[in-house]
Amino acid sequence: MSFQEDRRIIMDGVYYIREALFACTDPIQVESAVSFARFLNWSGINRETYPLFLRLIQTNNPWVVDALIANREPRLLFSTIKPNTELIDAAFANLFSFHPDELYEKALMALLGIIENAYFDADDGYKWHAIEIMDINALGKFLIKDSPQDHPLNKLVLHILDRLTHLGEALKDHQKNLLAKHAFNVRYAYFDSTKALNDAIPKPILTRKFGIEPVQPTTEFAELTKARQKEQQD
Repeated sequence: MSFQEDRRIIMDGVYYIREALFACTDPIQVESAVSFARFLNWSGINRETYPLFLRLIQTNNPWVVDALIANREPRLLFSTIKPNTELIDAAFANLFSFHPDELYEKALMALLGIIENAYFDADDGYKWHAIEIMDINALGKFLIKDSPQDHPLNKLVLHILDRLTHLGEALKDHQKNLLAKHAFNVRYAYFDSTKALNDAIPKPILTRKFGIEPVQPTTEFAELTKARQKEQQD
């Protein structure tokens, strides 16, 4: 069968393929997504596959994300992909969409890794995505005030915020300086024991959402997946 014929079949069945790979609303869908995630992990991430990696991260299903990342460092998942507007926009959009504690930590670290990579030089990152106050709030809301700064999540968010405090430093850009000041204030609210995060970030943004259970695969599939993961670790 030709590539064109396969493409036609895929386009005709795109709804069912999307449901199988990205919905993750029942065990069978989760199993399909996990299997595809394992394939992508095996294939590797590149400029053609990274949108699929990102889309599976967006499922926020731990089983899928674990299969996708496997033994990789989540923060570095997209590190080989040159930052671009579409990728950065998607990362921020996902940070906006979830409450603190709602995003699976590996998924969150992968999304934050995109932003860390993009804003290694804050002014360069600004060219791809002109960061705003709400973006900084979306980052800061994931700080865990009652955990030490060497907690992996705190460490990464604080590092990104630190880079953002250098926005507009060279050219003394007023708008960028305001953003840099807000990034500083969010960091300061974390470090200052007399302050709360809501001294810098609006309280509704900081609302935490607990008790959301992801859809699980069937017991048999879960046991097989755990056995495979153990083999990889050994």
